[in-house]
Amino acid sequence: MKFKQFLIDDCCLSHFQVWQSIKGLDFSLVLSHHFDKKTPTPERFFNETIRTDEAFTDIYYHYSHHTTIVIRINKSSVLNNEHELKPIIDLHYLQVMLDREKYIRNKMMESIRDISVLEDLDNLLKKILENALSVIPAADMGVLWMYEPSLDVLFPKAWTGGPNEEIKKMRMKVGEGIIGKTFKDKKSFILTNIEDIISESSNISSDNLFHLNNSVQLDDLKSIISVPIKVEESTLCVLIVYQNGPYPLLTKDDQQLLESFSDQVSIVLRNSKLYQNLKKQNDLLIQRDTIHNTLIKLSLQSKGLQKIANEIKKMINHPLMIVDLTDHQQYSSPTQWKRELPSEINTKLKTQSFFTESFNSQSLYIHPIIAIDVPIGIIAVEMEEDDFFPLNKMIMEQASSVIALEIIRKQTLVDSYYQKTNDLFNDFIQCREYNLIRKKAIELRMDDHPYYMAVTIHIHPHADFHFLNMQMHKLIAQIKKLLGIYVSIIFGYGNKVTLVCQFNHYADQEYVKKKLELIHSNWMNVHEESLKIGIGTCYPSMDNIAKSYSEADKALSFLISRQLKNIVNYQDIGINHLFIHQPMDDLNSFVNEVFNPLTSDKDGTLDLEQTLLAYMENDRQATQTAKLLHIHVNTLYQRLKRIEEKLQISFSNPEDILKIQLACYLRNSIVSLT
Repeated sequence: MKFKQFLIDDCCLSHFQVWQSIKGLDFSLVLSHHFDKKTPTPERFFNETIRTDEAFTDIYYHYSHHTTIVIRINKSSVLNNEHELKPIIDLHYLQVMLDREKYIRNKMMESIRDISVLEDLDNLLKKILENALSVIPAADMGVLWMYEPSLDVLFPKAWTGGPNEEIKKMRMKVGEGIIGKTFKDKKSFILTNIEDIISESSNISSDNLFHLNNSVQLDDLKSIISVPIKVEESTLCVLIVYQNGPYPLLTKDDQQLLESFSDQVSIVLRNSKLYQNLKKQNDLLIQRDTIHNTLIKLSLQSKGLQKIANEIKKMINHPLMIVDLTDHQQYSSPTQWKRELPSEINTKLKTQSFFTESFNSQSLYIHPIIAIDVPIGIIAVEMEEDDFFPLNKMIMEQASSVIALEIIRKQTLVDSYYQKTNDLFNDFIQCREYNLIRKKAIELRMDDHPYYMAVTIHIHPHADFHFLNMQMHKLIAQIKKLLGIYVSIIFGYGNKVTLVCQFNHYADQEYVKKKLELIHSNWMNVHEESLKIGIGTCYPSMDNIAKSYSEADKALSFLISRQLKNIVNYQDIGINHLFIHQPMDDLNSFVNEVFNPLTSDKDGTLDLEQTLLAYMENDRQATQTAKLLHIHVNTLYQRLKRIEEKLQISFSNPEDILKIQLACYLRNSIVSLT
């Protein structure tokens, strides 16, 4: 034994004993070396560290929760290394506590195994009580109270440690005494002085008090722990333990231990309750396995969503539809069962695992398909009220996982295609030689049309890559649906979508632009996120696709640099293409340099800012500007003179005129595009 050897070798003890009292219990002799084992048990002291007797000396080491270890040495022995003794005793204390925790854990596991095999409820509850007391040795007795709903009272179902048969006559109302309060409040508590115990028990009825006093002696009662036992959030029992003695020994640790034990007991009681439905549940599990295997087989065979929809229809015998939200494709069974779903469904997809919707006098069971916290699909099932059984819901739960895998697999293939298309398109726009352009066009599967127009679209960035990827797929699906035959190439990469449109007639571009405006408007309304669209010029021949794409990209860069949420044609940004890569702050600073001195001198009659804008817009024609401003031409000249003084310029200096023209243009373009 290492502890004994430490005391002999390190502390040079030749005659000694080790006594210990765990959690206030009586002292027990745990080790004796060359010592008369018939020595008396150490007396209990809480403050003193050394007690001397005629034949020996007791050295006390006090620890938390009323735990004490005593080293007893012979009077003739000499303690040479007293300073080294405490660390050794501390280590022994830690080992004792670890052994105790191990014992408690093993005892609790053992008790659960024991009570799990009992079918008789009375014996089960008695075993619960016995095992609870076995892990809290400071407790002297305990009673397990059972709630009877028909009478709305608690009665003693099992007891041990003292009470006689008289206790069976007690009936505690909800809220009455410690037991009734524990049941009502659904929480455990500990009382460690008799005054609190008496106070909490003050509302016990005289009949119950009479039966209690006749069943057990509580003269030296010192502490109580009362714990509710819950089954499925409903309190079913109350377990109360009592400790008698000269001072209170039950602790918060004991309370937590009893709470942990009650949690395990609640599982056992719940399992006992479920035992009656075991055969039904077992049949359901067998069906679940069959359904799971069928759906997994379909998934592994890559049969597609239509085949999965048909198979689910056979299982539940209800019309259903699978909606792939990544491309808004519908797969229904029977195949003619196509229908539009209510728009309000989208708001519920993230927050509910399943729900029902009434639509056109028909109830629909809706089960969202979720992948990485993002809705990627919907299962909609036609049903009558109260006609959708638990088994059908279980089938939907099983099917949702397989459908999610199928959608993700399809999406992964599309992402791979987009990656390849992105690489081919980048090679294509780098080509300058006619034959090479035609070769790359064939690789991109582009048909030959008279006109082409490039479009680039910027989706609002998102920290979640999967969410952003989902948004990109949704946008491309909308574009394909609305533009149809006009789409020559479309692919997404990151948060950017590239579109090349093809036309047989030059005027067809106007139709596409209107549809793009509709897509932009719908996206902003539904997603409340910025969408920026840059449109290049429509050119004849695919040789000019690279030029149109470059223009679309510049138009998009213009929107991004200006932090605008618009759709813009490259032709409409005019001279602004010179400032695409110029920081917005620099442009605003340049405009403010011209207009701030003017706006500071505005009194209602002398509007220098408006005068300058009107003067430059009318090509510096004084008469026309004065007429537009409804002022006399002399008044205009006075204002222009004031402007020259404030800006320190001259309207006869070409460089000053160019500066003012550019400032006015930038001011109007920034305001109009914002």
